[in-house]
Amino acid sequence: MLLMLGVIALAAAQQPSFSLIQPRNVVQGRNFALTFRLSDGDANPPAAPQLKGCTLLFGPAVSTMSSTQIVNGRITSSSSVDFSFTYRADEPGTVDVPELTVSSEGKTLKSRPASFQILPSDEPRQSGGSQNGGRPSASIDDPSTQTPGRISSDDLLVRVSFSKSSVYEQEPVVATIKVYTKYDISSFMPTAQPAFDGFLCEELPVSNETSIEHYNGSNYHTAVLKKLLLYPQKAGQLSVNSGKYDVSIVQYETVNMGFFRTQRPVEKQVTTSSNAATLSVKALPEPRPAGFNGAVGQFSVSTSLEPELMRTNEASVYSYIVKGTGNIKYLSEPSVQFPVGIDAYTPKTDIKTNLVGGGTNMSGIYRTDYTIVPQEVGAFTIEGVPFIYFDPSTGKYETVDVASTPIKVLRGTGSAAATEQREIEGSINDILHIRPSDSQPRSHSMSYVLRSAVYPVAYAVVILALLVVVVVYRRHIRLQADVTGRKLAKAGRVANKRLRDARAAMNAHENDRFYASLAKALWGYLSDKLQISASQLVRDNVAEKLLAYGLTQEQTDNVLEVLDRCEMARFTPQTSDDEVAEIYRRATAVIKNIEDVRRK
Repeated sequence: MLLMLGVIALAAAQQPSFSLIQPRNVVQGRNFALTFRLSDGDANPPAAPQLKGCTLLFGPAVSTMSSTQIVNGRITSSSSVDFSFTYRADEPGTVDVPELTVSSEGKTLKSRPASFQILPSDEPRQSGGSQNGGRPSASIDDPSTQTPGRISSDDLLVRVSFSKSSVYEQEPVVATIKVYTKYDISSFMPTAQPAFDGFLCEELPVSNETSIEHYNGSNYHTAVLKKLLLYPQKAGQLSVNSGKYDVSIVQYETVNMGFFRTQRPVEKQVTTSSNAATLSVKALPEPRPAGFNGAVGQFSVSTSLEPELMRTNEASVYSYIVKGTGNIKYLSEPSVQFPVGIDAYTPKTDIKTNLVGGGTNMSGIYRTDYTIVPQEVGAFTIEGVPFIYFDPSTGKYETVDVASTPIKVLRGTGSAAATEQREIEGSINDILHIRPSDSQPRSHSMSYVLRSAVYPVAYAVVILALLVVVVVYRRHIRLQADVTGRKLAKAGRVANKRLRDARAAMNAHENDRFYASLAKALWGYLSDKLQISASQLVRDNVAEKLLAYGLTQEQTDNVLEVLDRCEMARFTPQTSDDEVAEIYRRATAVIKNIEDVRRK
């Protein structure tokens, strides 16, 4: 009895809410449901909303759901009521769903308005012509049209598209790789990804959700395979080559069961290619102003000094802060000149970015910190460095004036001079005070070192030490010049570090994050180890480089198979822990095989 009273009390304490479950796009002539949900409340069914271009067939259909949980002695409960209305989509276009109102427990609750698209029905066409007996083109959600046979290029395609047709150099543009299909897909394997030569690339997150789109007279199920934020590095027509994909398509054949017929799924393996897309890139206007370092977008600049009151031999930090939207991740450090008498050390750069505009641009802060230490007392001025950028929205160069920073330097506690010494003028920096010592000179007995047995031994030790220093220094110079060698040596350590992230995801049973971390570790390792740029990191190039590096054909195929498994995992919702552990073991073995080749 007490338990039931506690459940009732908690249910009463919940705040009711009323919302619309976002409808998906629908094809003309199809029926669809519009569902409103009342959570933790009770109300009479609302009146059916009037939708433009739609006919109400029946509703509302009411369904209820409730649940109660007891965790560590704490009782939680929830309930919901769904009101569903069934419509027929009559006319293509945008449909606006108005807000609905219900009254629950003396409160008026409103749903938020929403909208969706009614897509035109497929245009009549023949798929395959005489080669396929004039078989009608397949239609989504209609298995009777998806019978086994030749797959038309209109039934499955992969498209590369840009968010803009023309941009300036360094102006961001989004490239989307999307699959369009009228069939269900059981597996999807990229064998050669499109190469974005001439761009700096920033991969954007994508969801695994599918949607319905109308393209080129037909309706398709679509899914985004990859989305990239690109920064073109040169003017002209920049082309993206086509990629290749191995796809398993699900078709349906009719099976006669005697008294009735049924549809049985049949898989078919096909290979498709994406289109070759082209982007027009305009050159930045000439002449470019002095001080312009390639910033494109909209920016603002500020400076700061911490602490503002400075003392000799004590460090302060002068910060040059750029905020804005554009290619902020690829800016250059400003060239700040500090006055004589103030020592400046190598600046530290910190970049914080986030995606804006639905992932079509990048915004953030580019902060450069200079550690400065004054050596002289007096008043100084740090001259402001103007920031020049190109605004693609206006097509003009803009200059942000930065104010100069006056500073006052006092004598620090650790640099006080003797009272009898006169201050050296600030313009003289090659003379220092003579600091007397309070100790008295000590007498030393004369000894003849040259005649002792220690002298030749010490002389030999000094010569040997000098030779060791020369050899070590020359080796250090050679290693510093060998950028490729250092990159190769570092590749294995970096891969192992990234594999630790994948192992952490595996132990946490987060399979999506595991495959993403594992793929990132392997591609990054191969890029460093095989000296392949990111834009050329495709399957064929990797296979060629691995064979040239010294791996056998079997080992090379094993590396490519592991990479393919990571790509395919995005389209395989359920994977067991044993499969995850096996692919992790194979990835570790792949890296070990490559490292062993180097040690032979």
